[in-house]
Amino acid sequence: MDLSGKVAFVTGGAQGIGRAIVERFVAARARAVLIADVQDEAAAHAAREIAPDGHVLAVQTDVSDEASVNAAVQQALNAFGRIDILINNAGVCPVVLWDNTTVESWNHILAVNVTGQYICTRAVLPQMRAQRYGRIVFISSEAAFYGSIIAHVAYGVSKAGVLALMKSVAKGFAAEGIRANAIAPGPVDTPLSHTLGADFWTSTEERTLLKRHAAALEIADAALFLVSESSSYMTGQVLRVNGGADLA
Repeated sequence: MDLSGKVAFVTGGAQGIGRAIVERFVAARARAVLIADVQDEAAAHAAREIAPDGHVLAVQTDVSDEASVNAAVQQALNAFGRIDILINNAGVCPVVLWDNTTVESWNHILAVNVTGQYICTRAVLPQMRAQRYGRIVFISSEAAFYGSIIAHVAYGVSKAGVLALMKSVAKGFAAEGIRANAIAPGPVDTPLSHTLGADFWTSTEERTLLKRHAAALEIADAALFLVSESSSYMTGQVLRVNGGADLA
């Protein structure tokens, strides 16, 4: 799968699934990738490691802040002249028991996980519509179907909202050359998953047919497929990369 000439904007690309997607896109000969991540030092480090030639640009970005996102998108356009691909990956997954949840924590998770994906999509759409070409991938979760397991109740709600947002974008802009799809990963071996505790790690593996976590690069492979011409007749779809968790 060849991304020659394409420019990608990847949120949350400093580590985990996001970084793996950046690596896959660079390997697929993408012209340039912008990492938009609130972790500025980690994003800059990832950019230097993945592409010392400068084809990966890191910009500190808070996806829940419209001004921050708009500034990052403008930097991408100033540097590369276009944005062909958006990967809506940035998210948070705090472990908070129901009795400890608050309206403030609920609002924060929705602001990052759902509103952030809306803000980023809204920011890149004018360019994609002008060029009549765009590929948008929304990173959801199996929690969209099952609800949160040990994470804050808002996590599963936010990831279900991402799927509805994706379908709205797919329906709204297909006629203008823009395809939108989602990935719903099952358990993935990332720095975030290691913060959720040993019980979570074991129980989630047992809920898959393959009895293991995915590698982040396995999710990145799905993202590469969805933005490539190998998926040219796919839009509005949810790709569940979950090791058979829905069947176990």
